[in-house]
Amino acid sequence: MVAQWYHAVMATLTIKQVPPALVERLKERAEINGRSMNREVIACLEAVVMPREKSAEERIAEAKTLWESLRVKDLGPYDPAWKREGRP
Repeated sequence: MVAQWYHAVMATLTIKQVPPALVERLKERAEINGRSMNREVIACLEAVVMPREKSAEERIAEAKTLWESLRVKDLGPYDPAWKREGRP
């Protein structure tokens, strides 16, 4: 007999006919993220089905990472009046 609380804690999900390319990509992502394939699938599903709001700090960190990845050395001259353009 299975404990009554067991079914309320975790559910088991079987996914059939997963394309080999998807399985390979999941394996790669799991290795990169230091997770098992099972945990990687759960993380992917959580991100899509139950997305959480990002904090301001997380958004700023993402923006900085993106900016650094662009490797822009010089944006040219800057005019502080640009900030006011389009505002009443």
